Amino acid sequence: MDEFDRERELHLWSAKKWSFVTPPMRPSAAELAFYEKALLEASLPEGASALILGATPELRSLALKHRLRTTGCDIDAGFWHAMTLLRTVGGEEEFIHGNWLDIPGESRFDVILGDCSLMMLSWEDCRALVPKLWALLKDGGVSIQRLLTANEALTLDDIGPAMEAYRKDGQRLALNLYLIFLVESLRNLYRPEMTNREFFESAVFPHLTLAEIELQRPFLIERKFTYPQRTDLEALLERHFTVVRTEESFGPGIWGVAWMSVLKKK
Repeated sequence: MDEFDRERELHLWSAKKWSFVTPPMRPSAAELAFYEKALLEASLPEGASALILGATPELRSLALKHRLRTTGCDIDAGFWHAMTLLRTVGGEEEFIHGNWLDIPGESRFDVILGDCSLMMLSWEDCRALVPKLWALLKDGGVSIQRLLTANEALTLDDIGPAMEAYRKDGQRLALNLYLIFLVESLRNLYRPEMTNREFFESAVFPHLTLAEIELQRPFLIERKFTYPQRTDLEALLERHFTVVRTEESFGPGIWGVAWMSVLKKK
């Protein structure tokens, strides 16, 4: 097998693995409907340009469906190419291999789409990315984002009842997807110094059976996802954008953490 075939096999494997991931880690049908409605309401000019933060195939497909000149930026080129196999709409795309903060300053877009993109960064980098997105948008441009913030109504005492409800209700949602938003919200609120793995092992594993621990362990990572308090994120966004519309997300595994927002460049 030559290098090209090996690379393609790796992309196929990554795409197959990701195809089993469901909401809330991927946008739900209701959230995709929000993206599309916001795109239509933006009344973008013919030939408008779109920037996709990350490799999300649903957002790339949506941009191509509406015939936008689509550019994606992701730090992982292999994952980007793998996700190309999961698009539901074909078409040409430009690809920037790199950090969102390093996108060339001369680039300008009519719309920027992101799925939990800000949450992938540290709070420091998140605060740097928001004005960067402002600068990358053309005058009057919009950014449509799915955002995650810490739900301050949740406490560490909610982990046990959450697991009891999961077992009782016979959830079809995979355990890691059921827990991830809840756990990261709690980690940000109560143990921000810990990584995802450290928090799961110290705060969540005591509430799991041995079998559940073994199911969960492969998904633990040495990362810290940023779920800021909502007032802090709203204040950051409103310094650079007019918030046109927001909408709460609902469904299994959401935990009052996810919401949609349409942001227009001031």
